[in-house]
Amino acid sequence: MKKFNINDNIYIQINDQGWAHLKNTKTQDYIDNCIISPNYRKIINGDVWYRLQCHQVFSLFPTDVGIKILFNSNIMINDEDLNDVELNKINN
Repeated sequence: MKKFNINDNIYIQINDQGWAHLKNTKTQDYIDNCIISPNYRKIINGDVWYRLQCHQVFSLFPTDVGIKILFNSNIMINDEDLNDVELNKINN
């Protein structure tokens, strides 16, 4: 098993519904400076990905209100952000 801190970054692909949600909930200035700026927008293997802190993704793109998912279901996490966990016993 691996442990991941939600303050670390993940990479997501925002879908059309996600962009519409952002435009309805955030200012264009926020989107320009905190989502699509070169600091956060990355081209990886020819695809556009956005680097955001995991907890920021939870906040920006709610998934518990009966709406469709606002970003593609595959995400990327840097290997160095995953920490090994030694499991002595797992309780159910």
